[in-house]
Amino acid sequence: MPALELSSLSKSFHTVAALKDVTLTVEDREFLVILGPSGCGKTTLLRCIAGLEYPDAGEIHIGDRCAYSARSGTALSPRERSIGMVFQNYALYPHMSVWENVAFGLRMRKTGKGELGERVARALQMVDLEGFEKRSPKTLSGGQRQRVALARTLVTEPSVLLFDEPLSNLDPKLRVGLRSQLKQIHEQTGATSVFVTHDQNEAMILGDRVAVIQNGTIAQVDEPRRLYHYPVNVDVAIFTGNPHTNVITGQIHQSDERVLLIPDSDPYCFLPLPDVFRPHAGASVTVCCRPEDVELVADPADDEGRLEVIAFNPEAGRAVVHLRLGNDPRQVLAVSSTRELKHIKRTANAGIRIIRGNLYTGETGFLLGSFGQPAIPQRVHRQIRQ
Repeated sequence: MPALELSSLSKSFHTVAALKDVTLTVEDREFLVILGPSGCGKTTLLRCIAGLEYPDAGEIHIGDRCAYSARSGTALSPRERSIGMVFQNYALYPHMSVWENVAFGLRMRKTGKGELGERVARALQMVDLEGFEKRSPKTLSGGQRQRVALARTLVTEPSVLLFDEPLSNLDPKLRVGLRSQLKQIHEQTGATSVFVTHDQNEAMILGDRVAVIQNGTIAQVDEPRRLYHYPVNVDVAIFTGNPHTNVITGQIHQSDERVLLIPDSDPYCFLPLPDVFRPHAGASVTVCCRPEDVELVADPADDEGRLEVIAFNPEAGRAVVHLRLGNDPRQVLAVSSTRELKHIKRTANAGIRIIRGNLYTGETGFLLGSFGQPAIPQRVHRQIRQ
């Protein structure tokens, strides 16, 4: 049985629709990441699951219990849902010690003294805060405060853990350390976890699956690797790119020998496409590809297109090369070895070959097909034909 099921959830604030017909299933013990930009509805979704907001329509099931149903009028309180939530701003009581903050939830439940002490000690051990019991929150670092907030949630032993961007206030080094710790704690507790973030790296590292939310709707739910290689539309492709997704719009043309993409921003640049796209000749499309899937050609032939080299950033045996394609304000990024850069100079021209990428229809922006490795699975082919 799934740990959490959301069916057709909708929520509006006055005239603003925060959630629109959201349906989502989270399996038992799964670590699901909800990824999206600010204002897309991800925190509202989390608050609806926790019972801090009530949807206008839809149903929420936690395990075998109905936590909310607009149709039947069921609406369990947050306390009745067996939910634990870790907030972005820690929300610690400044007048209480670390031990008292962690024990607060159990005291409210009138847990016996012996059991309370054991559970608080176990929770502090999970987050590596033994010896901090008597410390005040104001004497702790940001990372330590977030671990106290996490221990306070874990100590109640909820069946579902909710995380509302808990690492966003921390510096990069602390974030990396706490990511690993969160994953370990998830495996130790066996709880189901739903983690909200706007950070693509964080989502790909933590999630068993990632749900991308856009303008209040779920655009795609998939394993991190599939989400990265096969985004369902152009917006998802752009948002999941780090540092950048190459977006090239143009038309498909065919000759007797080749199928080509001619970019709108440079009609003299010809980018070869596989023969599978020959039936789409004349169509307006968008190609999205990651920088590591773009190969630089230091001395391009006349029909390989010529892009101006704007800049390159060498690092650890490779470099990200920034190029300008015609009059397109968006740069094209390619990853090259530093050895190859010896033949490329700033303001010079270089060619590109797209090793793999995804094609999207110009009208709707939905996935038309993919080319290159990794090979597109059969089930995606079936989706494209529908």
